[in-house]
Amino acid sequence: MFQLHRRILAWTLPWILLFGTAGIARAEVGITDSEILIGQSLGLTGPLAELTQDIGNGARAYVSAINAKGGIHGRRLRLITMDDGYQVPNTVKNVEQMIERDKVFALLNVTGTPNCEAILPAVQKSQVPFFAPFTGAVSTRKPMIENVFNVRASYRDETEKLVQHLHTIGIQKIAVVYQASSFGKDGLAGVEAAMAQRGIKAHGTASIESNASDVAKSVDALAGGKPEAIIMITAGRPTVEFIKSYRKVSRGVQFYSLSVMGTNANLKALGSDGVGVVVASVVPFPWNQSIALVGDYQAAMQKIGITEYSFVSLEGYINARILGEAIERAGRDLTRSGLVKAAEGMTQVGLGGFNVRFGRESRQASKHVELTIIGRNGKFIK
Repeated sequence: MFQLHRRILAWTLPWILLFGTAGIARAEVGITDSEILIGQSLGLTGPLAELTQDIGNGARAYVSAINAKGGIHGRRLRLITMDDGYQVPNTVKNVEQMIERDKVFALLNVTGTPNCEAILPAVQKSQVPFFAPFTGAVSTRKPMIENVFNVRASYRDETEKLVQHLHTIGIQKIAVVYQASSFGKDGLAGVEAAMAQRGIKAHGTASIESNASDVAKSVDALAGGKPEAIIMITAGRPTVEFIKSYRKVSRGVQFYSLSVMGTNANLKALGSDGVGVVVASVVPFPWNQSIALVGDYQAAMQKIGITEYSFVSLEGYINARILGEAIERAGRDLTRSGLVKAAEGMTQVGLGGFNVRFGRESRQASKHVELTIIGRNGKFIK
C-alpha cells in the first residue's frame, strides 16, 4: 500500500506544481484564452483634455481594427481607459488600481511627464510592461528601465531640431516659455543644451502655470526683450493662452512649439492667431495618404466614426500598433517577460512609413522629428 501511495504521489506532484492546488493552470496576469487586457490613464478632463482624447481615439481605432480581424493569436485586445484629469495623484491611483485590481497585462499611453514619473516605482515593482509613455522626458529613458518602452522621440530630440532650424536661418534672439512642471523644466534643459552646442544663450525665459493663470506675467516677462522667436515648452491651455495674449502685445514674433501642440482643438482655439506657428511633429504627416501607415490609420479612424485626423491621434494609433506588433511576436504562449523579450527584438521594424528600433540596450523606438506650420486656412501644412 505504501508503494502505491508513493507511485500516486510521484505521478500527481508534477501536476500539482504545474496547475496549483485548485487544479487550474496559472495563467499570466491580464490574459485569458480569448482576451488581453491593456490599461491606460489619460487626462480626459482638465488642461490636456483635447490632447488626451486624441490619444485615446487613435489607440481605440487600432484596437477596434485588430479585433475586427480576430485579434492577435485568437485573443482580442480589451482597453481599459481611466481619466486622471492630468492630476498626478489620480494617475498613481488609477495605475495602482489597474495593476492590482484590474490585473492588466500591460500599460499604454499614460500621459504627462510628472504623471509618468510618479508611476515608475509601481511599474518597476510589478514588472508590468509599459509601452509608449506619452512624454518625451529624459526620466523615462535614462537610466533605461527594462519593462518601459518609449516610442516617440524625446523632448531633447524635438528641442534640438527647433534650435538647429532657428540657428540655420539666422535667428539670434530666441526666448523660451516653459510650463512650471517637470515637463517644462526638461524641455527648457533641452533648449539650453542645444543652444550651448552652438555657442548661444536664451534671450529670455519665463515659466507659466499648467492652468495658464499667470499668462499675463509670462507675456510681460518676455515681451520687453523683443525676441525674434519664442520656443514654447507648453501643452494644452498654456500654449493657446500665451500665443493669443502675446499677439495682443506684438505680432512680429515667430512661435515654435513642441509636438504636443498638434491637436485640431488647439488649431480651433487659436483661430487666426495660430497662423505661422511652427510645430514639431514626431510622427508622419497624418493627411499624407501616400504613406501606407497613414492610410491604415485613416481607415481605422473612419471605422470608429472619426474623420478628423491629427498628429496626436496618429501617435496614439502608432503606440497601440507597436504594442500589438510586440504581442504578435511574443506568440500564443504570451507572458510579460516574453513580451519584453519580443519587443527588444524589434531592432528594425517598418510600419509602412515609420521605423521602430528597440534593442537589448535600447528602449527608444524613434527619433523622428520634422517641422510643420499652421497655414492661413487653419490647417497644418508641410
